[in-house]
Amino acid sequence: MTSINALRFDEYSGACIFDEERGWNDEGLKPRTVEKMKEVTPPGIVDETGLVAVYGNTGTSTIGDELRYSIRKRIVAAYEKAKSLAGGKPETFLTVDEVGALAFEVITELKHTHIDQEMLGRYGFKTADFIQGRFEAEGKKAEIKDKDLVNKLHEMITWKARSKEGYSVFLNSGIIAGYEPGEGFRICNLSMIEHLVEPVQQFFQADGSGRDMANVVFSDFCNACRARDRRGRIDRVEGIMAMIAALNTAGRHDIGVGGYWNIICFDGRRKKHADKMWMINDHRAKLASEIVEAETHGLIPRDKAYGLIENLVFEGASFHEVEDGFLSAAADATSLVRFLRGFCAPDARKFCR
Repeated sequence: MTSINALRFDEYSGACIFDEERGWNDEGLKPRTVEKMKEVTPPGIVDETGLVAVYGNTGTSTIGDELRYSIRKRIVAAYEKAKSLAGGKPETFLTVDEVGALAFEVITELKHTHIDQEMLGRYGFKTADFIQGRFEAEGKKAEIKDKDLVNKLHEMITWKARSKEGYSVFLNSGIIAGYEPGEGFRICNLSMIEHLVEPVQQFFQADGSGRDMANVVFSDFCNACRARDRRGRIDRVEGIMAMIAALNTAGRHDIGVGGYWNIICFDGRRKKHADKMWMINDHRAKLASEIVEAETHGLIPRDKAYGLIENLVFEGASFHEVEDGFLSAAADATSLVRFLRGFCAPDARKFCR
């Protein structure tokens, strides 16, 4: 269970945000991870091409780990081939959309591999044997024609009946987001369930178990923006605050969304390629979520929250500097601290005093 989100500010910049919750078992124990969205472009390629991209997966955690590793490996192989053909650093490399297409190839191949492994373990043959209607084992040939078996195999390959057996393979989808000098910041949506890859047309994308609640906030934010702003003029601080508010909302209402938020920012205007992406995944991320939560419930003014988030996320201000500014921005610091520590519900702040 998870919540992965991406939002485009303008042609040059955007951000991703996700939670740490991975799932839960019958005893209520909740293992966590911070690797739901991870860079898939190695530093060397970033330095030489300016392409920087992340892949975020929602679904089976082991599948997501395997996909990120495989996508990164495929990008490295593609770059080595491009360098070989160009006789040095190529003039152009992959766009973010092309990284999405490459990721979709990896997802498709991984699906085929897992289905083949399952089929081979159960029945002793693979998908290719099923398609041709026969297989050979221990020197003996046999036809695959039993009607019940054929139906089971067809379900295994297509997941038409949405059986629990196929959850680990098919119940995965992902987001590719990143910046490339030629086309700017882009977002792509990938789905193993619907078997598609497509550029995201709106300026945001939410996925995972928290997307229903996150989309409520994103939609409200979208509706409050003018049409021309939606097309590439989103204020970066307003955008980040909306993203944090969306994840805060998902965290309050979805049991599978929790932990610290992780924020990834992109800015193609920065001179050094290595500086065009940065991640905030420590106490600063928790502080950012608390600032937005406090502003949402009227405990600090909007303009104060705006300045604090701008300094924390985009200007590199220290945790302690922003925390001090956060506490001093509240009319009643005691009520703010009690609220953040969970002594009262958001709609019962009058009892915090």
